[in-house]
Amino acid sequence: MLKLFSSPMLPRRFLSSALYLTGDKAREQFAVLVPYLDFQHKLGDFERLKRNVRLRKSPLDCETIKLQWELYRDVEKRKQHIERSRTELQKRIQQSTNEEEKKALKAQAVQARDDLKMLKERSYSIADAFIANNFLAIPNDLHDRTPEEKAVVTHEKPPPALANDRAGVKSLVEDQFEQFGPSCLYMTGDAAWMDLRLPMRCCETFQAQKYILFSNPDFVRTFLVEAAMVQTESLYQVREDDEPEDKVNLLHLCGGGSLLGFLGYFTKLSVFPSVLPLRLVTSGKRYHFEQTQSNEVHVFGACKTSQEAEALFDEAVQIYRKFYDQLPVGYRIVQVAAPELRPAESMRVDVELFDGADQSYVKVADLCYYSDFLSKRIAFIYQDGKAQKFPHIVTGQVMSSVELIKLLLRNGIQVKDLPFLDKFGA
Repeated sequence: MLKLFSSPMLPRRFLSSALYLTGDKAREQFAVLVPYLDFQHKLGDFERLKRNVRLRKSPLDCETIKLQWELYRDVEKRKQHIERSRTELQKRIQQSTNEEEKKALKAQAVQARDDLKMLKERSYSIADAFIANNFLAIPNDLHDRTPEEKAVVTHEKPPPALANDRAGVKSLVEDQFEQFGPSCLYMTGDAAWMDLRLPMRCCETFQAQKYILFSNPDFVRTFLVEAAMVQTESLYQVREDDEPEDKVNLLHLCGGGSLLGFLGYFTKLSVFPSVLPLRLVTSGKRYHFEQTQSNEVHVFGACKTSQEAEALFDEAVQIYRKFYDQLPVGYRIVQVAAPELRPAESMRVDVELFDGADQSYVKVADLCYYSDFLSKRIAFIYQDGKAQKFPHIVTGQVMSSVELIKLLLRNGIQVKDLPFLDKFGA
């Protein structure tokens, strides 16, 4: 039996990471995967790291991370030195014909074994402090196209010249949306019809551009939430029967129309390079803690190189435009600045629709480039000869039905004003 809980209401708290488990914790907790830890790439150019953290206005302390890395490397070097000493001692013991010498060498081997065991036990806390609490919190590298301070409008469709008389528009929203608490909503009339048709039409727009319709799981484990650098407090937690109190890899409800749903499929997956680039689109629910669930359309792309991924990103933006051009509203595409990016994102554009009722722009969609950041964290690889490489990921929310429909109704737009929906038939 499963029970839903909101994460902030749970009494227990964990200091351990579900994404990275040290050896001592792996004895009690099941380690689903081992993320690829590219220390040299992230920390080799320290000035680049500091610039990244500064532009994002992240609270990370780079100096502390550098000190922890030096300590971690020192401990790892000492472990390797002892391992080499043990190997050399074993060879000398096998080659020696003197019993007294063998006895002395065996004593040294026992001491080396004990030293290594003690050092390993000490290294767990050092690795936990450095990797789980700091290294995995380092944000993705910023893309060259990401503005440093202010967002940049890259495309704009002006709002159509609509009648200024909006009498009765407010009642459209009130009549067709019945809200029961922060997370429960019931739609009727045109709102319900749009909720059915808009996601279908959106998916069809991408399928026409060779995207494959996909289906994702509604539930994910904590390690995937950490891999995507999503706050667990934003999701509902599912309490499982007979769940140990010290379990760190918990179950969360996210919905299949989300990035987390895609990651649940691609974790620890190895693909042939011939299947790349991947172009996938899905329609499904997305659940947020203390927010109304929504039907959403999400796209996911994977490419071999950054150049291919950037081309796929630009191609996807054009398909976004093709879909939103069909709506009788103005909109703009905005290149998001570094401080507004989520930690895992390298680059993002937002689609903002013009709300004539409030004379403001409202975000309804986004498209993100993650480079190979997510692939390394979930062990998603492709084979390049004998080498294993990590695909570059492009993904985004194409539409969220609740917010989109509310905006359309607020501006007096009904099903009769959206003739492209009738392409599905009556």
